[in-house]
Amino acid sequence: MTVMREALICTACSVMLLAGWGCKDKNEGDEDTATDSAVDETTDTATDTDTDTAMDPVDDPAMDDAGSDDPGEQEPTYDINGVLETVDGIDVLRVWGTREEMGYAEGALLCDRITHVFEKYALDYAVVNSGVSYEVVQAFAAGFFSMPADHERQLRAMILGMQERCAPEDLIVTSDHLEAAAGGSRPVTYEDLFVAHVLPDYLCTSLTVWGDASSTGDTIHARNLDFLLDPDGVFLDEHMVKVYRSAEEGYATWASVSVPALIGCISCFSSEGVGFTMHNVGGLSDSTPTGNVPRTLAMRDALVATVGEVDRVAAADAVFDAAAQEMGNNLHMSMPCDGTGSCVGAAVFEYDGHTGHADGFSTVRLPGDVVDGLTSPSTFVVANHYMKRDTPPTSGNSYDRFQAHVVGINAQMSGDGTVSVDDALAMLKTTSDLNGGSPTVHAVIMDVSTMTLYVHVAVFAGATLTEAPYTTAHVLDLAATFAAFD
Repeated sequence: MTVMREALICTACSVMLLAGWGCKDKNEGDEDTATDSAVDETTDTATDTDTDTAMDPVDDPAMDDAGSDDPGEQEPTYDINGVLETVDGIDVLRVWGTREEMGYAEGALLCDRITHVFEKYALDYAVVNSGVSYEVVQAFAAGFFSMPADHERQLRAMILGMQERCAPEDLIVTSDHLEAAAGGSRPVTYEDLFVAHVLPDYLCTSLTVWGDASSTGDTIHARNLDFLLDPDGVFLDEHMVKVYRSAEEGYATWASVSVPALIGCISCFSSEGVGFTMHNVGGLSDSTPTGNVPRTLAMRDALVATVGEVDRVAAADAVFDAAAQEMGNNLHMSMPCDGTGSCVGAAVFEYDGHTGHADGFSTVRLPGDVVDGLTSPSTFVVANHYMKRDTPPTSGNSYDRFQAHVVGINAQMSGDGTVSVDDALAMLKTTSDLNGGSPTVHAVIMDVSTMTLYVHVAVFAGATLTEAPYTTAHVLDLAATFAAFD
């Protein structure tokens, strides 16, 4: 078993599936609740382009025949609590309700896009480049990870939404890289979505400024997601923003820069202005061997846990301390902070599955906790190495990118005295140029003062790739997006 686990852990280091979106330095190791009646509609948007909705099912008693074997004669299980639209050139999926209702809506509205991402990106690209078979990847997921029950309900409902609302061919995965028993073709399954939430391998850097260090007077959170791309650019083409209002999570409302099928967080921001972005770290030894929670889902749970809390850091930390990880993480949290009182605008959770650490699974690093070279107490930088949970490095690609942000922020503070959204983008360009590995596939900047989200996605033009910070931003007014639920 030890040898098998070591082999599978190596697989986890090389397979780039659809989940953790964390960014790893290549040089370093219950009952349903009622849906909010205020949002029980399928079209309520002020957006002016490309809205894709579905009609509610007809209330036909003849469709209630439980003995019928023809899905076409069955009344759909759920209404479609969702809207798919295009906002400033990027797809925005907005869903609401219970876990099942949100999952079902995503499946019903995205249909073959879910299958397309799994087949062409996860299976035919990521699994192939891992050097092992899909059977081995499946064994890793089943053996070492546990899907929390609430998230499982949402993913199973996603498959159900596809089965009941999409053309049958939309569910079919056709690939020579499926498990042998599939014979080259079969419908996408819940188990495929489970695997897609497990295995990550990424680079990244991010920064936060707030208060008197911010040109807006409030928090600005900027991040690069660096990632290996499939040659056909499927991962780029399928980028979207997902917006949730969850009836089972206190009507928490948040936006996630993501791809079809992924229900966790890569780069997420709540209606309260709290943000989370994910970065890989080598982590510590003595990781919990089984029962690890997919980390995009742990980060989603932590974001939701902060809603309505005074001590948001403690609320998030409690989630992480209860959910072990197979690998190391720097989970960068930002919060609204105008510089008054004792507020801080950022923290990072240095987080893994190490069972013997005095801090538990999560070590909280706050501004000023370590010597990081930043001259302003209202600034924060995160890359792909621990600064507090373990001895930080003094060289390497992650170190270089971290220092580049420190130098950039310090120079800006000694010049203009503040960092603006444009300044943050310039710094993201610098670290994108330095990442030494995977290209920057998306760059995200959140301006809490106006609740504006800037999403840059890399672009293929023929064989030429323009990395994300160098592309034109899709600009989303999150305040208006969130208000559309009301």
